[in-house]
Amino acid sequence: FNFSQTENEIIKTEKVEKTKKNFNKWDIGLNGGININNPISNSDGFSNLNSQGSLYGLTVVYHFNRVFAFKADFDLEKRGWSMANYDLPASSTLPYTNLKDVTQVLDYFDIPAFLHFGFGKKFIIDLNVGPYFGFKIKDEIYAYDPNGNELPNDATDIRGEIGISEFDNFDFGLVYGIGFDYMIHERFSIGFDALYEKGMKVINDGGYKNSSIDFDFGINFHLGKKK
Repeated sequence: FNFSQTENEIIKTEKVEKTKKNFNKWDIGLNGGININNPISNSDGFSNLNSQGSLYGLTVVYHFNRVFAFKADFDLEKRGWSMANYDLPASSTLPYTNLKDVTQVLDYFDIPAFLHFGFGKKFIIDLNVGPYFGFKIKDEIYAYDPNGNELPNDATDIRGEIGISEFDNFDFGLVYGIGFDYMIHERFSIGFDALYEKGMKVINDGGYKNSSIDFDFGINFHLGKKK
């Protein structure tokens, strides 16, 4: 009887240890979503910008164990903004007092790379924190006069009138947030992340820093043999 009891305890222990190690090393996924851009600036007229952009790209996750992982997204992200009206300063050389539909196109190759903590088995709650790195891929500005005529596509003149220079080619900052993953199958899952990206680098005149809230949906494929 004692032998049978000991044998059962060994079997139970082996099952528990096997369950604890039951995870895939790699996740590869596709993601996409929207961002709410709210850049930080000390310049008058650019301190309350708020506009919606988009993002999409590739997700890579390396799992150290069932809880702790390293996660990186490789995204194309639109961080531009638009204003329906911009009042020109008294020093302006233009023959009118305001501009209409000022649009700043500002696109990045964005890489948030963070520590990823997941809790749960089938429905997983994620906590994420780490840095992000942004590489500018497009920087253009457009505006219209009060009569609806587009100003000549000379970014230098428009920028000079509204007092905003070209943006730096490189940006970095802090990213953190929460996410959810649902295991549909042992080989793939769907997920959602809500992340806040706060720029730490001044990338334009007037103390301009990037800042956005990203809402990111995706599907991940789990690769590698389970241990």
